[in-house]
Amino acid sequence: MSDSTSAPKLTPMLQQYFEVRRGLPKDTLLLFRLGDFYELFFDDAIDASRLLGLTLTKRGDHPMAGLPFHAADGYVNKLLAAGRKVAICDQAEPAVAGKLVRRALTRILSPGTTLDAKQLEASRNHYLAALHVDRAGLHASWLDLSTGDFRLASETRPEDLLPVLTSLDPREIILPEGQLDKWRSAPHEQTGLHALAAFVAGRALTELPAFQFEPATGLRAVLSTLGVLNLEGFGIASNHPALGPAGALVLYVTENLCAKPENLHRLQLHRSDATLLLDPATLRNLEIFTSS
Repeated sequence: MSDSTSAPKLTPMLQQYFEVRRGLPKDTLLLFRLGDFYELFFDDAIDASRLLGLTLTKRGDHPMAGLPFHAADGYVNKLLAAGRKVAICDQAEPAVAGKLVRRALTRILSPGTTLDAKQLEASRNHYLAALHVDRAGLHASWLDLSTGDFRLASETRPEDLLPVLTSLDPREIILPEGQLDKWRSAPHEQTGLHALAAFVAGRALTELPAFQFEPATGLRAVLSTLGVLNLEGFGIASNHPALGPAGALVLYVTENLCAKPENLHRLQLHRSDATLLLDPATLRNLEIFTSS
């Protein structure tokens, strides 16, 4: 964010805005509820005016752009389609004259974590995928919050899992920090890593600290999310290397939703020779994964 964000003598409302903004990733646009509008400030306002065609104004010396609260879904859809993340900060109490309204971050929307039917395309899945490569191979996990489909897989050769990932066409990908750069700079003969880098290119990407991809951390996160004591009932070993990415997924989703995902009830081990990939319309019509 530019130096203008640290301007002195901020109003109480803008101080409140910055308290929320500081905890968000830099690539996230913050929609800040003010009465009947969501307002964006500073660099967020400049980006939103360009992406959404909003009129750029000023509040004092600070760039500002607003959109009507009742029309927010349409604007959010455009931002998600552009691969951007959107944080929503709502009023947490009724407005009282002369008093600063308490506000709270209610959710963070990203291409892979939205649950609003208005923001979902009926003709495609909405997978969020996490990938991690180590000496043992490629470890991957993916989930679709709109259906509850949650799976993991590992392959010694990255190129053996790429066809599956390509068929999933994930809306968003999560990687350990710095991993994509390693893939791009890998020796020429490591074609699988270069293919992975090409697969990720052009998709919405989020990088998280590497420790979130550790299998032990992932196991704890998955057990907590699914509400089970172990994964034996799912036929998955507690030391499966892809539990690292699986855990990174649920931690990321929980943070974005500001709550545990309610639609995840089981984790499946993907087997390429025994798994049929169903299209999203079939999954929703059969209600295979959605909770009652």
